[in-house]
Amino acid sequence: MKAVQLETTYNAKKLQEMQNRDISKEIPTDRPYRHQRVLKKHIIELEKNSKAMHKENIHMKTKLLRLEEEIRLLQKNAHVQDSLRKYDRINGNEIENYIRTNKVHHVGAENDDLLLNLTTQQHKNTESIANLTKQLNDFDKLHLSLLELLENVESIEYKVDNTFPEIRKEISKVEVQANEAKAELSNLQGEMKNSRNTVKAIGVSVSNLQDKEAEDHRFLKEVDSRVQNLIRSNSLQTSKLHDHILKAESVSVDSNATKSTIHLVQELKSFEKEYKNIVNKLPYDCSSVSGPNGIYLISPGGGEPILANCEDGWTTIQKRYDGSVDFNQNWNDYSNGFGSSTGEHWIGNRNIHHLTKNNCSVLQINMKDIYGKYWQANYDDFRVFDYSNGFKLVVDRYHGNASDALDYQNNMEFSTVDNDRDISNTHCASNYEGGWWFSHCQHANLNGRYNLGLTWFDSSRNEWIAISNSEMRVKSRETC
Repeated sequence: MKAVQLETTYNAKKLQEMQNRDISKEIPTDRPYRHQRVLKKHIIELEKNSKAMHKENIHMKTKLLRLEEEIRLLQKNAHVQDSLRKYDRINGNEIENYIRTNKVHHVGAENDDLLLNLTTQQHKNTESIANLTKQLNDFDKLHLSLLELLENVESIEYKVDNTFPEIRKEISKVEVQANEAKAELSNLQGEMKNSRNTVKAIGVSVSNLQDKEAEDHRFLKEVDSRVQNLIRSNSLQTSKLHDHILKAESVSVDSNATKSTIHLVQELKSFEKEYKNIVNKLPYDCSSVSGPNGIYLISPGGGEPILANCEDGWTTIQKRYDGSVDFNQNWNDYSNGFGSSTGEHWIGNRNIHHLTKNNCSVLQINMKDIYGKYWQANYDDFRVFDYSNGFKLVVDRYHGNASDALDYQNNMEFSTVDNDRDISNTHCASNYEGGWWFSHCQHANLNGRYNLGLTWFDSSRNEWIAISNSEMRVKSRETC
């Protein structure tokens, strides 16, 4: 019996040590398992240990049943001995009863001690079995948890396996896009470099053009100066010729007239003819100019040539943009013109009359207001009468976005600070410091004082437009 008790105690301790060792092996506290194969391996080991503990539990239960059977036999034997002892006492066999009683008491005491030890050991075994059962249940729970964890890991690995090709595709797309962006950036850098070179080349070209324009401007000034000198010389020579002719007519010319006088008259006539030929070869207006846009010498009236700004067949007759030229001029200045064709200027009412006297001209007025908005007024019929009619204005057939403001001044004569021809009670040209075809003041006035009197009435909004830039230009109609 003692051997059985010792074996049972040893097996219980061994199972407890195995349990503690397996638990400490299976679930380390420093870090969780992160791989499916490792989890499977530990689950298999746990299953093996669980089976071994289950076998040990069955073996211990078998031994416990044997112990319980032996205890029952011992208890039964003790009960029989006690009955025999009572029976012998009744028969009065003192000697045998004494011996038997002493033996029985001796055997009974040993059995009682053994029974107590067995009972104690049985309680211990029962507690050990209960602990083992609880631990087996814990193992089962741990087993289930590990299985669930394994399923979760497998699910995650499945998702990773499924999404990994997509991730690779996205990475490939990103790499392709990055390469495309890099190539595009390289192209842009090349284009920027080319643009810089182009800008530099354009800058050089603009500088050369500016130099050429300045040179052309100087040349035009020289030509203009020469023409003016020729005109003055022609006038002087013509005057002298007329004087000689008058003198020749007032006195009788005899056959002894000097050859020098005749030669001088011939030279003057030749010079006058040559001058007229030169003037007649000049274009009538810019529509006859075949060269690029720029400043050209034209002769609209067959008299003195003038310099005009030509652009796509249009002849500029007025230009304002910075207030550098004073437009508060008198009647003669407005008649003959003032300013420079390369800047702010008025081409002159006489020249406008010659340009439009055939009643085959169109007028275009381009304007920009002080807010930077552009406006345009077009008149398909435009004419200015001669000096004797006060340079009267006639316009018709308007179209554009600036409103027909000149309709208020149609058929009006030109007014200047020294020649008031408007129908207003006030002197419009004097008040607004510029000549114009005034009726009543300020419906339209592009020749007033800069930053004060440049206005155009917009009837669609019933308000005046404050003008900062203006350009008036004329052109012959294609069909008349």
